[in-house]
Amino acid sequence: MPTIAQLIRKPRTKTAQKSASPAMHRNFNSLKSQVGNVPAGRPFLRGVCVRVTTMT
Repeated sequence: MPTIAQLIRKPRTKTAQKSASPAMHRNFNSLKSQVGNVPAGRPFLRGVCVRVTTMT
């Protein structure tokens, strides 16, 4: 347990919230060939099949 003096010198920091779906926060502009960031995410895209592959 830290002392009061230690907490005054360096207070407790909040832990960053990790996203459950980081892929939904990225988008790709094919016209400009740029990768963008969508901070609010894209909730309407959840559950949509993005890749279809075959398993042999």
